[in-house]
Amino acid sequence: MALTQSFEKYGTTFESAYHRITNLNYNVHEYQDMVYVDSEPDEDGNPTPPIMETAWTTMRQARFTLVTYVDSAARENHKEPVAQAEYSFTPDWESEDNILAQAYSYIKTLDAYAEAVDA
Repeated sequence: MALTQSFEKYGTTFESAYHRITNLNYNVHEYQDMVYVDSEPDEDGNPTPPIMETAWTTMRQARFTLVTYVDSAARENHKEPVAQAEYSFTPDWESEDNILAQAYSYIKTLDAYAEAVDA
């Protein structure tokens, strides 16, 4: 998987730049949090103060590196990339797409890659 889209650097536009994800990692972090929950009124119908309960929160985040080559031939020939950038997003664990496909979809939501096409 990869994307192609023009890329500008060094005062030059690389029309067939090849953008490939590397180093895709994800982290699931769970932690306890205390939250106030409304309690039932007392027997006379008067409001009662909220009670504190424990709630578990789960944070999921994926991080990846996007490496840009002059073109796909440069990548295939193991040439040096012209750029590298780090990104992160919140994956959708209910999605039919795997996390790599979601990362590529995320890239296409960014203004800088709005015209990117699958390579």
